[in-house]
Amino acid sequence: RDISVVCDETVTVGDAEKVITASAGKLLRNIRLFDIYRGTGVPEGKKSMAFSLELRADDRTLTDTDSEQVMGKVLKALEEKLQAVLR
Repeated sequence: RDISVVCDETVTVGDAEKVITASAGKLLRNIRLFDIYRGTGVPEGKKSMAFSLELRADDRTLTDTDSEQVMGKVLKALEEKLQAVLR
C-alpha cells in the first residue's frame, strides 16, 4: 500500500518511519520512501513524503479490511504525532 502525507519541513523521514512502524503492528514487513515533493499543491514550509508499505501475514491472506485497518491506524498516528495529513 502506498501513502503520501504532507507534513512540516522539520519532520524527518526517520520520524515518519518510526511512527509508521509503531502504529502498523505485526503486519508491516517493510517501509520504503519513494518520493519527497515540494512545490505546486504543497503549502510553503511543508513537504510531501510518499511511502510504500508492505503488509503481510505469515498464516493467512490479508483482506482489504485488514489492510484498511492498518492504514487507518498509521494515518491517525501520523496526524496525532507529526501533524501529517494524507495528501
